[in-house]
Amino acid sequence: EAMANASVMQSGLWSVNNNQAGLADLQRFAVGINYQNRFQLAETSTKSAAAAIHTRTGNFALSFNRFGYSQYSENSFGLAYARTFGERVSAGLQFDYLNISQPSAYGKNGVCLFEVGLIAKPVTNLQIGAHIYNPTKAKMAEYEDERVNTSFRLGASYFFSNIVQLAAEVEKTMQTDLRYKVGLEYQIISNLCLRTGFRSKPNEFCFGAGYTFKGLTFDFAFSTHQYLPMSTQVSLKYSL
Repeated sequence: EAMANASVMQSGLWSVNNNQAGLADLQRFAVGINYQNRFQLAETSTKSAAAAIHTRTGNFALSFNRFGYSQYSENSFGLAYARTFGERVSAGLQFDYLNISQPSAYGKNGVCLFEVGLIAKPVTNLQIGAHIYNPTKAKMAEYEDERVNTSFRLGASYFFSNIVQLAAEVEKTMQTDLRYKVGLEYQIISNLCLRTGFRSKPNEFCFGAGYTFKGLTFDFAFSTHQYLPMSTQVSLKYSL
């Protein structure tokens, strides 16, 4: 989030929510929790949890995301698999079950869908990522042919050195215009990173940091909005 969510080309545990191909680089068990408070409203918060394990045949992950509150919530459960193909390409696939809970007059709806992603490293220090969420346009309800939104993401990052990374991404959904994102990460010392970013439509400026100590990583981020209050995000990850 601190890099404006320019993350389709990134690797790590939270690739379960961005591009599952990024799980392929994990070499050990990892587990994490995340909380995002959009616009300082509990009703628009997102709570997440994920766990991933490395095996000889590829990496597997489980994830859970909950957006909303008691009167309206979107709950997603995911099972992901990712693996490398040679030294320069990785791919990931995730099956999701999405459940939407609303007041009794509307009831509950659930649907199964999937998402797929690729990450390529064509040259040293350059990573390119692509991801599609719900390519089949899964139907949530018969009423007015309600379908889950489909999104496409494409981006790249370049490491100018071991301590500086620049990332850029474009995102398009079936219901919104093209959105641009750019993020910068600077490793100020060996276990502390500073991050900042910008994304368009609506315009949001983001900043934050990440700190790692003995397998435990703490990240936090803030983002401003051109019309609404500031959003915050915190996450905690542990790797064995």
